Amino acid sequence: MHVKNIERSVAIMKDVQCILELKSIVKDFPGVRALDGVSISIRPGSVHVICGENGAGKSVMMKIIDGMYCPDEGKLYFKGKEICGHTINESRKMGIAMIPQELNPIWEMTVAENIFLGREPKSGLFVNFKKMNADANTLLQQLNIPYKATQKMKELSIAGQQLIEIAKAISMSAELIIMDEPTSAIADHEVEILFQQIRMLKAKNVAVIFITHRLEEIFQIADEITVIRDGKWISHGPVTGYTVDKLVSHMVGRDINDHFPKDCTVPIGETVLEVKQLTQDSKHGGRFKNISFNLKKGEILGFAGLIGAGRSELMRAIFGLDPLTSGEIFLNGKRLKIRHPNDAVKEGIALVSEDRKTYGLVLKRNVHENISLVNLKKFVKRFFIDDKNIDKEAQDMKELLQIKVSDFKVNMGTLSGGNQQKVVLAKWIIGNVKIIILDEPTRGIDVGAKAEIHRLMCKFAREGMSIIMISSELPEVLGMSDRVIVMNNGQITGTLARPDFSQEKIMKLATSEV
Repeated sequence: MHVKNIERSVAIMKDVQCILELKSIVKDFPGVRALDGVSISIRPGSVHVICGENGAGKSVMMKIIDGMYCPDEGKLYFKGKEICGHTINESRKMGIAMIPQELNPIWEMTVAENIFLGREPKSGLFVNFKKMNADANTLLQQLNIPYKATQKMKELSIAGQQLIEIAKAISMSAELIIMDEPTSAIADHEVEILFQQIRMLKAKNVAVIFITHRLEEIFQIADEITVIRDGKWISHGPVTGYTVDKLVSHMVGRDINDHFPKDCTVPIGETVLEVKQLTQDSKHGGRFKNISFNLKKGEILGFAGLIGAGRSELMRAIFGLDPLTSGEIFLNGKRLKIRHPNDAVKEGIALVSEDRKTYGLVLKRNVHENISLVNLKKFVKRFFIDDKNIDKEAQDMKELLQIKVSDFKVNMGTLSGGNQQKVVLAKWIIGNVKIIILDEPTRGIDVGAKAEIHRLMCKFAREGMSIIMISSELPEVLGMSDRVIVMNNGQITGTLARPDFSQEKIMKLATSEV
């Protein structure tokens, strides 16, 4: 777009009354200034994307808007009225809804009960479950969400939980909806469903604040972009005033020329891992059958497929988290008996789960303890744990992965999602890992950290480590993999070598039956 057109677009924005204004917001935590004088205006009927690296202050800003935090300085205005000091419940009553990055569903309650929690339709003094279930089913059908009102939340995948959270926000008839990484665990076709709903909300003059680390999504859905870095306002303007390179440069303060820097010159060695006819019957989940593939030394083997294809469940079984009904696993020609994750770890196999909160970290422990968790034997000196050695390794990992933490004694639960993921990677990297399974390794991680992790993957591959990568981002699969295995409905539907890669071929295989 020409400069005059950009200036005209900015002028139009200034003429439109804002539904939300943040003026010179400051928020301090012990040793850290999370927000440093940030000012942002949100227009009704627009999608405003907030961009920045992990630790930039995006989630803190959203929590201030939602009423979870109160700013130390500055003022907030919603529909022209100052709202500083409001609570989350008051936000909902005003018309502000938020879909958080870290989901906390009530597992034993149904989908309908989670959607209408605190807003249940009543018949006298009692909850009208018939109406609640009917309303929930109508909402799910309108949003093309393939679940039933009476299903329990514990039966849903992470992607399913995310979709229900989106339905919950939409059901509130909010005038402002905050979506913090809403697409981090959903497939491309589900993203399009979400975008359709966002466009519908825009047509109804609802404002949407959208946070995502997927650059391609920003240019699909944004009307306006605000970039913050290290808690400070960096830039703002219509999406037409940005390019990918400009946006990345503003976010990280430097140029990143290659978002998926796969070094294709890495030599691929002999087969190190081979699985034959792995099957999980219905008694144990029944998520895959007759799976056979091999993994070579120095190879990055990508696994693609739609949500529910069985990729994560397959890797959990290989790692010993879930049971296998039949099949064989070989490492360097030796048949393995993996009945527990400890068996896999002893063989040098690591798993970075997509669900870091449940399977990757102990959130009530500190960074120091989490990084050393898998490798305590390595740090034992004369029957005692060598804390100084752990701190040295932790410092090396902090610098290597750019983990933003002021002190290794900080509780893991206080870190951002991206920094938590980096700690998960760190705890495996310091061990003697031969094969690492990365399930959505860059989910919820900003573009700068993604590039760092991708470079690390290449570094490990060059050093002879073998990597299995599951990713819902097709550009990441195409950019980082030496081969791609595609799954659908628990079976392998095809394998593609790098010269044959294309999004069209992968999507065709991902929707094909064996």
